[in-house]
Amino acid sequence: MSPRANEGRTRLRALIADDEPRARQFLEKLLGEHEALEVVGAARNGAEALQLIASLKPDVAFLDIHMPDLSGLEVARHLRGAEAPIVVFVTAYDKYATEAFEVAALDYVLKPLKRERLAETVRRVVAEARTVRPAARAQALREALDSPGIAGQLSRLRRLPVRHRREVKLLDLAQVPLIFSRDRLVLARCEAHEYLVDYTLQELEQRLPEGQFVRVHRAALVNVDAIESYGGEDGVLVLKLRDGTRVEASERRAAEVRRRLR
Repeated sequence: MSPRANEGRTRLRALIADDEPRARQFLEKLLGEHEALEVVGAARNGAEALQLIASLKPDVAFLDIHMPDLSGLEVARHLRGAEAPIVVFVTAYDKYATEAFEVAALDYVLKPLKRERLAETVRRVVAEARTVRPAARAQALREALDSPGIAGQLSRLRRLPVRHRREVKLLDLAQVPLIFSRDRLVLARCEAHEYLVDYTLQELEQRLPEGQFVRVHRAALVNVDAIESYGGEDGVLVLKLRDGTRVEASERRAAEVRRRLR
């Protein structure tokens, strides 16, 4: 937010995201003690946090790290552009490479929350909001979250976050037959639509539920349950998916694909 965008606004808009009701209430109570902030929403999970961020456009988001569907790290990873809120991570765990967040996220607050520590965070938020926050901040945060040390600590995805217009949509993995790369983009096919995915195929191999998808060649992952039939001639393995798509497995991957289909 630029200084001009904040003219006439006496309080910064804050969003809270935590899957524990008592934790949400306690954080809202503590933040309510600061005249500089106004809590405009409270999300119960990561998916809801993304939806509220898109609709409410808060100036700052206080994100718990461990939440259903999408963790606070995943939520932050999907924030883009100059309108992305300032991010403060709130967590009971100190194992998430705090030094990386000191550069990318504004703050990293450990539970149990203490008034004095949170007051310092609020002061930092207010100071940050007075300056121009370019899209580079959201990009720096995403790059920090993509670093091997942090990415390796992220849990398996329950649903697949994809780009849909100007929002993030969460796809039921059972409804995604194919994830593939094209023109340096990663796309997920779902019900005749193609959605942009923020992960690389290599990242998805590590983050998708184990056994649900199989890499058929360097540019495609196929949902095993979406394979309707398979066969081929001259040693070429061709998979027919339930939506009618035909995908050819590479020679190097064919044996593993066949093993997975038995």
